[in-house]
Amino acid sequence: MTSFEIRSLDGSVQRTGTATGASSVTELPGTEPGVFRFEVVAEGPVTLQWTWPTGSAVTLWRATCGARRELPTDWGSRRRIRSVRSAPVGSLVDDHDRSLLTVALSAHVRGCEFAIGVNEETAEQLIELVADDIESPSFVLRIDLRDVHFAEALRGVTADWTADLGDRVAVVPKLARQAMYSTWYSDHQHVTASTVEHHAAASAAYGCEAIIVDDGWQTDSTARGYAYCGDWEPTSGKFPDMTEHVRRVHELGLRYVLWIAPPLIGAYSKAWERLKDRVLGFPDGDTVAVLDPRYPEVREHLVECCVRPVRDWGVDGLKIDFIDSWAWDGPVPDAPDADCTSVDEGVELLLQAVRDEVQRLRDDVLIEFRQDYVNPRLWQFGTFLRAGDCAMDPVENRVRTIDTRLLAGDRAVHSDMLMWHPSAAPETVAHQFIGALFSAVQVSMELEALPAAHDQVVRFWLAFMREHFDVLHHGVLLPSRSDARYPQVRAVGATTVVAAFTNPVVQLEETDRSIVLVNGGSEPRLLVEGAGPGPVDLVVSDCSGVEVFRGTTTPPAGLWVVDVPTAGVARIDRN
Repeated sequence: MTSFEIRSLDGSVQRTGTATGASSVTELPGTEPGVFRFEVVAEGPVTLQWTWPTGSAVTLWRATCGARRELPTDWGSRRRIRSVRSAPVGSLVDDHDRSLLTVALSAHVRGCEFAIGVNEETAEQLIELVADDIESPSFVLRIDLRDVHFAEALRGVTADWTADLGDRVAVVPKLARQAMYSTWYSDHQHVTASTVEHHAAASAAYGCEAIIVDDGWQTDSTARGYAYCGDWEPTSGKFPDMTEHVRRVHELGLRYVLWIAPPLIGAYSKAWERLKDRVLGFPDGDTVAVLDPRYPEVREHLVECCVRPVRDWGVDGLKIDFIDSWAWDGPVPDAPDADCTSVDEGVELLLQAVRDEVQRLRDDVLIEFRQDYVNPRLWQFGTFLRAGDCAMDPVENRVRTIDTRLLAGDRAVHSDMLMWHPSAAPETVAHQFIGALFSAVQVSMELEALPAAHDQVVRFWLAFMREHFDVLHHGVLLPSRSDARYPQVRAVGATTVVAAFTNPVVQLEETDRSIVLVNGGSEPRLLVEGAGPGPVDLVVSDCSGVEVFRGTTTPPAGLWVVDVPTAGVARIDRN
C-alpha cells in the first residue's frame, strides 16, 4: 500500500488517500490551480480510497445517471464501469451548479469499480475506485477542486481524455451533427426498401441529411426479437437489391446509415452452428446469445458483417447497437482458444478492425453509438451518440442529451427519435424539439401524413436548429440543477440561447448582447432579470414561428415579465 496527499489551493494537505496494489503514486506537475493529477503505476488491480467533506453538495453527477440524481450512500454507490458502458467520472455538485469535487480516471482504464457515496457514520463522502482492467502499466487519477460550474469541470475531464487518446480519436464528419430521419418508431421491423425510399424523399424536403434504417432489414420476422440476428444479410422479401436501393436513396440527396447489432446471434441464423460455442451466454431465453469477442474467429465474422454494407452496398455509416451487451455481468466462461484476456479488449480489437476497414473505404463514415457507450475509449470508433430510448418523452430526451453532451468530447450527440400522436396539439409537437434542442434531432414520423399545423411546427424548429447551429452545438453548454433534471439550459456563443423548462426566471449576463429565449415550460410567460437598463429590441414568435410581437422597449428594473407563448421563442437584442 502507498499513499498520496490531496492539497487545498493554499498548499496545505487536506486529505490523505491510500492506493492498494500500486507500486507508486506520483503527483504530476500541473498548470491549473486546483486540479491535481496523480500517476498510478499498477502492479495489478489498484484500489484508491479517501474521504472528502460533503459540504453543500445536493447531487452526485455520474455518467448515465438516469433518473437517480441523489447523493448515494457509500454502500449503494458502487458501479461497474466498462469501456462499453458508462465512464469513470463523478462530480459532487451544489445547488448553484458548482463542482465541489470532480474525480475521474484516465482513458487508459478499460474497467473499474467506481464509488462515491455518503458514509452514514461520518457524514463524509467515501471515495473508492478499483481499476482492474488497464491498457497500460499506469493510469492517471484526476481530482478537480476548482470552484467552477460542474459542466466546466467535466470539460476539463474530457480534455484530458482527448489528450490521453491523441490521434486515436475518430474524426467526426460535419454531417454527424445534422438532422436525420430514423425508421424505428415509424416502421419498426416492418421496414422495406420502398418505405425507406418513401421516408427518404419526404425527410429530404424537411432538410434531413441522412436516413437511419433500423432493425428489420435483416429479417422477415416482425416479432421484435433477435433470434434471426447473426448473418446480417438483407432479407430478399423486403430488400431484393440492396445496392440499387441504396443508390436510389443517394439520388434523393440523403446519406444511408444501417442498423446492426454485432453482439447478438440468434439460434435461427446460418452462423449459429459455427459460433454457438463462442458465446458469453444467453441474455434472455435460449434463442439469442451474446458472442464472445475474445475469439479471433468471432471478430473475423463480425468485421465482415460490419464492413460488407459499406463495401458492397454503398452505405455511408452504421448504427452499431447493443454494444453494452458485452458488459456481461454474469460469469465469463473460460476461453482457452481466445487471443485476449478480457471481453473489453476483444471489443476494442473488433471495433478497431471495423473502423480501419470502413475508413479505408470512405474517410467520412458515420458510426452511431447509444448513450451508454459514452466511455472515452469508444471515442476511437464512434462519431455520434444517440440518447437512450425514450419514446414520446421530451423531458427524458432533454436530460439524456444533456448528460451525453457533458461527456461526449467532440462526439456529435443526437436525440432519441422524435415521435408524437397525430392528434397532438402543435405545442406538444414543439416540445419534442425543444427537449432535444441542444442535440441533432432524429425524426421518426410519417412526414407526408402530418397535419398542416404539425408540418409548420416541424419546419420551424428544424429551421431554428439550423439557424442557431453554431451556438447549439459548439457554444459553451451550461445546464442548471442536474438534481432537478435540468430546469434551464443555456448555450453561450456569439448568441446566447436559453431554454427555460420548469424554471421561468432567466438571468442575463452583461456580456449577453443577443439572446434567444425558448419557452419550454407550461406557462405563456418568462421572467427576465438583467435585461436593462437601456432599450432592447424584442421579437416574440409562437410554437410554429408565427410572429406575435415586434417592437423596442425598455425593460423595468428587477424582473421583466415577457409574454412568450408556450413552446414559443423570444429574441432580445440590446441596443
